[in-house]
Amino acid sequence: MTGAAMPSRWQIDILVYEEEYSYPVLLLQPAREDDHRRLLGLLARAGLAAPTTWEWEHGYWPLAAGCEVELADGPSAVSVRVGEHCLTVGFQFTEAPQPWLAAARRQRQVLFVLLPPRPHAAEDALIIDDVSRLVLPAERDGCLTGTIPLAAA
Repeated sequence: MTGAAMPSRWQIDILVYEEEYSYPVLLLQPAREDDHRRLLGLLARAGLAAPTTWEWEHGYWPLAAGCEVELADGPSAVSVRVGEHCLTVGFQFTEAPQPWLAAARRQRQVLFVLLPPRPHAAEDALIIDDVSRLVLPAERDGCLTGTIPLAAA
């Protein structure tokens, strides 16, 4: 994973709880089963877990103490570090949206969701549409979620 491009879809979003608290979210959906399997093992060892129905519906995410998120300026990027591995999402022609960056800095953490590959997902389709369909436990098979703290600045 370090230094190699991984075909995937990714998306950043902001969840708002109780109409007041905003949480930054990073969603990742690898395109290949083998990449997903590798990430599943790596992230599970770092503390991310498949959510139960109650956790999913109430937005409770395990703390992934074995990970950290770095927010880089110029070129703008968000990196998730897991041990010696680094997964970086770069913003080629733009920067990460300021509300998302502000929420990440305010909360000192990022919610991370790893989704299983969707064979017929269009590259430009929003991942959040896939997440909205994950209401049954069987549909969340292959998903991991977790709260990843920001790296010390």
